[in-house]
Amino acid sequence: MRLTIAIPTVDRAYCIQRAVESALAQPVGDLEVLVSNNASTDETRSLLDALCSQRSDPRLRVVHHEQRMPITAHAGFLIGEARGAMFLGLSDDDWIEPAFVPRVLRLVDSYTKLSFVYTRCRVHVGDLSLASPAGPELEEPLDFLEAYFAGWRQVYWCGCVTRTADLRRIGTLPSDRLIGDMYYWTKLALEGPVGFVNEFLAHYTYLAGNTSIGMPARQWAKETAILASEVLQGATKLRASAERRARIHEHTAAYVARSTANQLALNAQCGMGKWALLSECMACARYLTGDLTALLRIGLALLLPPAAIRWLTRVFTARLASRPQTDAPRLVTKR
Repeated sequence: MRLTIAIPTVDRAYCIQRAVESALAQPVGDLEVLVSNNASTDETRSLLDALCSQRSDPRLRVVHHEQRMPITAHAGFLIGEARGAMFLGLSDDDWIEPAFVPRVLRLVDSYTKLSFVYTRCRVHVGDLSLASPAGPELEEPLDFLEAYFAGWRQVYWCGCVTRTADLRRIGTLPSDRLIGDMYYWTKLALEGPVGFVNEFLAHYTYLAGNTSIGMPARQWAKETAILASEVLQGATKLRASAERRARIHEHTAAYVARSTANQLALNAQCGMGKWALLSECMACARYLTGDLTALLRIGLALLLPPAAIRWLTRVFTARLASRPQTDAPRLVTKR
C-alpha cells in the first residue's frame, strides 16, 4: 500500500461525504482511504455504510467506534491503523483535488530524502477563499522553518503528506497537546528538506466547531511557545549561526504573539464573555510581547461585541482574498 488517506470524523454527516469522495477520486489504485467514525450520534454511521455499499471500492475502509475516544487517542489510532507507507490526515470538513496524490507522490519519488511534502491550499472562511503562499519545490530545514514563522509559508494538515513510519517513530500526540499537525511537521522539518507542490490541491475549511478555533488562547499560547522553543533547540543542533538563531527567535516570538492574539479574537467570536477574555489575556501576557500589532487585536477583542469582531474579521479576510497571488520570498542564507 503506497498511501493512506486517514479521515477522522465525529457528528459531521453534513460534510463527511465530500471528504471521502475527494479521497476516492484519486486516480491511483495503490491507495487506502481509512475513515474512522468516532462514535458519532448523528447520521454519520448510516451515511458511511451506504457510501461503502454504493461505491464498492476496495480502497475504502470504514471503522466504527462504539465509545468516543479523546482527540489525541483517535489520532494515534489512525496512525497505528494505517497500512500505507505514506500518510495524509484529511479532516472530515476538508477535501482534496483529484490530482493531489499523483502530484505529491511524483515529488516524493524525485527527492527521496524529503522530510514531508505539502501543497498550496485554498482556505475557505464562509463564502470567502484565501490562497496560501507558494514556496520553493525543495527547501532546507532552517530555511523553511524561518520562512514559516516569518509568515511566508503556510502548512495545512489536509495538504501535508508524511511517512507513516516517521509519525509512529515520533509517537502519539501528548495528552496535553491539541495542535497535532504542527506538533508533527515541525519535528519532521528539522530532519531533512521539505518538499512543496506549487498547485492548489487541498481545501481547508474554517468551521465554528473546529477544535483549534475553540481552543482557549492560553492553551494556544503555551503550545505554540513550546513548539517555538523546540524549533530553536533544533536550530542549535543543526549548528545554525548565532545570527540565524537570533533571527529565528525573533520570528517565532512574533508568531506566538500574533497567533495568540488571533486565537483570543476567535474566542471572542465564539461568544466568550469579556471577563473570561480578560482572564485569558492576562494568562497570555508574557507571550504577547513579540509583535506590537497583537496588542491592537487584543484590545479590539476585549472592547468590541462578538458581532463587530466577526464583521471586522470578514472585512480583513475579504481584503486578503482580493489581493493578487504572489510567490512568497525564498530565504538566501550563507552556508
